[in-house]
Amino acid sequence: MLSECLTHGRDRDCGLILVHAEVTGQGPLHGVKYGHAFILDSGTVIDKSNGRNIAMSQEEYYKLGKIGSNAHQYSFRDFKKKVLETQHWGPWDLETESGL
Repeated sequence: MLSECLTHGRDRDCGLILVHAEVTGQGPLHGVKYGHAFILDSGTVIDKSNGRNIAMSQEEYYKLGKIGSNAHQYSFRDFKKKVLETQHWGPWDLETESGL
């Protein structure tokens, strides 16, 4: 998000949305609920966590991760404000069932 949005100008939103959400794990984390961050770009989720490069529809991603209402979205402007206020990358407003 940083590199993409900064190329569009520091004072403008670039259209990308940062999401902090409670997801339900798969594989070794099957059934474990935890906090996760990803980017929304016009209905497509971009997830580059843990060396992956996932791009899929928001509908499909939310279904796979069992993402419900416990999700917080931040425009680039909101993201910059939260980082400056808190001096960390987040999550800022997310509270998960498991505390993870």
